[in-house]
Amino acid sequence: MVTPRNVETRHARPGMAPGHAIESVAADSSGVMIHRQRYNDTVFREEPAIGLDAALTGIGPDTVDWLHFDAVPDATALRWLQEELGLDSLALEDVHNGQQRSKLEFYEGHSFMVISVPVVSDTGLEVEQLSLFLGPHWVISFWSGDPALLEPVRQRLRKPVAGRIRKRGADYLFYCLLDVAVDSCFPVLEMIRGQIEALEERLLEAPDSLQVGDIHEVRRKLAGLRRLVLPGLTALQQLLHDEESPLQPSTRRYVRDVLDHQARVGDQVDNLTELTASLHEMHLSAISQRMNDVMRLLTVIATIFIPLTFITGLYGMNFDRTISRWNMPELGLRFGYPLVLLLCLALAIVMIWWFRRRDWL
Repeated sequence: MVTPRNVETRHARPGMAPGHAIESVAADSSGVMIHRQRYNDTVFREEPAIGLDAALTGIGPDTVDWLHFDAVPDATALRWLQEELGLDSLALEDVHNGQQRSKLEFYEGHSFMVISVPVVSDTGLEVEQLSLFLGPHWVISFWSGDPALLEPVRQRLRKPVAGRIRKRGADYLFYCLLDVAVDSCFPVLEMIRGQIEALEERLLEAPDSLQVGDIHEVRRKLAGLRRLVLPGLTALQQLLHDEESPLQPSTRRYVRDVLDHQARVGDQVDNLTELTASLHEMHLSAISQRMNDVMRLLTVIATIFIPLTFITGLYGMNFDRTISRWNMPELGLRFGYPLVLLLCLALAIVMIWWFRRRDWL
C-alpha cells in the first residue's frame, strides 16, 4: 500500500486564514542547517552544512544557488525564508504540512512545485514529497527521504570540467531535480512487475498457495501510483505550456522529456494494473477449475454408489419369508450374500470403466 512516510499530519484548523501556520510565528533562522551549492561555468563551491544567514549571503545573478533542506524546517525557519526571499506563504504552508499532491504554482518572482515520489522501504511502498522553489537564479529544495535520490545531480555539479548543468541557468537545475524524481518511479514499477511475475508463477505451480490478499496488495500499490501519476502529468504540462512558466526555451525540450517519462510511468501503471486484473481472473478460474474437479469426482463417486445403494436398500427390507414364498426368496440361497457383494463390485468396476472411457475420470 502506498503510504506517506516520516511526515507528520498537520492541518490548519477550519476557518483559519490561508498561510496562517507560517505567518503567525516569529521569524527565526537559528539552528537550521542547509546544503548549498553555488556554481556557474567557471566557479563551483559546495557547503554541506551552513546556516540560513550564510546560505543567503552573496546570492546574485552571477551564479546559480541551490539551497537544499534534507528535512522540513519548522514554521519559524519557513517564516524567515518568506521574509528574506519573498516566498509565498501558501507554498511554505504546503511544505510545512506535507502530504501534498503533485502540483505547480506561479507566484511573483518565483514558482513552486511539489512532486510525489514513491519510495521502496522495508515496510512496503511509501510516498515522499519533493518540494521545489525556482527563482531567477536560485533553486530551493526540501527532501526528507533517501539522500541518494538527489546525489546524481550533485555529482554532475562536482565534475571538474563544467558540463551542461553548470553552463545553464537555475531552470535547468530545476529540470534535473524533476527528472531524478520522475525516473525514480521506474525501479518501483520493476519491483511491482517482479511481484506480479512471482504471483503468476505461484498461480501456475500451486494455485492453492496463492491468496486473494496477495493480489489485492499489488492492486492497492498500483492504485496508489495511479493517484501520484495523474497530478504529476498535469503539473508538468502546466510547466511547459503555461504563459507564466519560468522555463527558458532551451530548457523546455528537456522538460518535455520528463513529461514523456511521466507518461511512460502512467502507461506502465495501466499495463501492470491490467496484468494484475488478469492474474485475479486467472486465480478465480483456477479456484473454479479446482472446485469443478472436486465436484466431478464427488459426482462420480455418488453415481457409482447409486445402484449399490439401491441393491443394499432393496435387500434391507424386512419381509417375513415364512408368510409367503415370494417374500425375497433369494435370501434363502446358500451363497446369496457373496453373490450380492460380487454383483455390487462388478457394477462398480463396469461404471468406473465407462467413466474412464468417456474421460470423466
